[in-house]
Amino acid sequence: MAKLHPFTMILFSMILFFMALIYNHPLYICSILIFIVVSILLLGEGKQLKTTMKYGVYTAALILIINPLANQNGRHILYKSGKIPIIGKIKITQEALAYGGNMALKLFCILLIFLFYGLMTDRDETFSFFSKYAHKLTLTLSMTINIIHRLRLEIMRVKDVMILRGVNFQEKNLRKRMKAYYPILKVIFIASLEGSLDQAESLYARGYGKGVRTSYSQVKIKNIDYLFHGINFILLCFVVYGFFLNVGFVQFYPTFHGFDLKENIFLIYIDIILVVAILLIWGCKRWKFLRYKI
Repeated sequence: MAKLHPFTMILFSMILFFMALIYNHPLYICSILIFIVVSILLLGEGKQLKTTMKYGVYTAALILIINPLANQNGRHILYKSGKIPIIGKIKITQEALAYGGNMALKLFCILLIFLFYGLMTDRDETFSFFSKYAHKLTLTLSMTINIIHRLRLEIMRVKDVMILRGVNFQEKNLRKRMKAYYPILKVIFIASLEGSLDQAESLYARGYGKGVRTSYSQVKIKNIDYLFHGINFILLCFVVYGFFLNVGFVQFYPTFHGFDLKENIFLIYIDIILVVAILLIWGCKRWKFLRYKI
């Protein structure tokens, strides 16, 4: 599929992000999550989807466990223990479990939105776009990411050399293990200083900061970007209008309620917009002529 312009995808991701934050209706959150998951699968990135989901599983499990224990509000009691020393009585309610599950869904939505943005945009175009308006910040982030990766390779290289020289990094004694790792820190520190000097000389030789920054190539807005801008505008209008209508919100405590007809009808309108976006992604992925046409 043709990559979107970074600005287009930033707007779309921000709208999805704020929808996931402001809405607390489970059906609304599930709709956003299903849209992102289906879009990622259509892009053929199921492996990255599984990897990202793994990062959120443990945090979501903690939310599901801690919230019912910490928040004992709600009328429908599922479990009630006797008096426990220091802790007191433990009461688990249906409403607390529902609220914890809803927060877990929000967490998955937010994690996958960042993955979705990375898959829908080109990294070089994103760097070029941000460097045009915040070149110092972009350069700092780029150098930081590069240094972290370079230090990792440097540590592996130095460690392999020291193992060949007979250094044992698997010592059970903590003091001996720290003593074995100490020379690595010295080598990495010196290598980092030398790398910083090389980067500074490179920037100076290229005349960085002496004039207006120029670009080798311009990131152009394509026809598909205009289509997504239309989707962004319509979706934003529905979100703002729904906010004033107070839809997309449910009350968890003291009893759970909020599945009325107005909520469901408004959700259908939002789902139609998201389905159009899915069809656009699917069409560009499946048909080459459509990909090059727009």
